Amino acid sequence: MSGVPSRWYVVLLATCVFAACGYNRIQELQERARGARSEIEVQLQRKVDLAPNLLETVRAYVSLDDEVVTAVADARARLARVVRSGEVEPMEEGNAELSGAIRRLLDAVALYSALQADPSYQLLLSQLNGTGQQIAAAGRDYNEAVRDYNAYIKAFPEVLTARVIGAKELQSFHIWEASTPGTPAAE
Repeated sequence: MSGVPSRWYVVLLATCVFAACGYNRIQELQERARGARSEIEVQLQRKVDLAPNLLETVRAYVSLDDEVVTAVADARARLARVVRSGEVEPMEEGNAELSGAIRRLLDAVALYSALQADPSYQLLLSQLNGTGQQIAAAGRDYNEAVRDYNAYIKAFPEVLTARVIGAKELQSFHIWEASTPGTPAAE
């Protein structure tokens, strides 16, 4: 009988030690970073969804070079794939690739005044620009959450708890600099 209560004391003591060493805070910070990363994913998916609309609007006015169309379509497909994966570095690369392809498309149609005056085209450019700003904001929020999390799991005594539970550093999201709508400037 005396062995049973002592097990409860050990469990209670272990719970107190984990609480004192930041287990709950590590979980909270990790969830904050996951939530912020999911906002990046939402905004990148919005960019993916806008690309075909842009292509169709441009095609109504201009006969496009197959290379430009293929570049946008391929970059869009790759970004859609990596957004589903949730991995930060491939999302950065996919975002930069789609932004570059869109930039080439916009450069190719820059001299078509009828297209430039089209309200649908202007709306799409505005939406791409807004999405780029949202990607930048989501990236900054994510990076702040990552900095807080990474700093916390490196501090003593939390580093001990982090090692026990296998908490690993998270990677920041790099916001690529570009002048294309839908692509935010680097922070």
